[in-house]
Amino acid sequence: MTADQLTSEGPATRPSNRRALILDAAIGLFRERGYPATSVDDIGKAVDVSGPAIYRHFSSKEEILLEAIQLAADEVHAANGAARNSTSDPRALLAAYIGAYVACALNRSALIAVWMSEARHLSSERRSPMSRRLRSWSNEWVEALTATRPELSTEQARVLVGGAIGLITSLATNDDGSLGRAQLSATITAMALATLDTPL
Repeated sequence: MTADQLTSEGPATRPSNRRALILDAAIGLFRERGYPATSVDDIGKAVDVSGPAIYRHFSSKEEILLEAIQLAADEVHAANGAARNSTSDPRALLAAYIGAYVACALNRSALIAVWMSEARHLSSERRSPMSRRLRSWSNEWVEALTATRPELSTEQARVLVGGAIGLITSLATNDDGSLGRAQLSATITAMALATLDTPL
């Protein structure tokens, strides 16, 4: 066996993306079992390393959860930003916000599910910045909704936006495959728009 073969095939070789593999496995386990019921050893087994080896990449299980939630927030904010830049018409903007989040939630269902359901397990000092990012995101929807429906108070608009976001999250992250992706996306989008149009 050559030196090159030893380098490429030897047991000491580690995937260069091990941290990403750990994060991806943890997201799947957090979604399936919940954060409290998932151990570092469970995550290690999912990527064929010992539990203690995880600590070469993350200082704690909570740090893994925090990185997952930061990733989810980054992706949602990027999608929302692209939607915001696509139009200045408030009604079209609402539709763009909804479409962007539906696509994100369908494409990254495990990640979004973990963000929405497991963030409560972060310590308060780590959870607070994530909560502020969520409010900042939803506030953009509220602003567009009140521009479209000026009869609504900010609090009324916030209730409707919360309902629409919750509906999208629930349906997109619990897809049972009974509808095709295009039909499911269109259905969720229509339901979310109807939620925002609810008379109050």
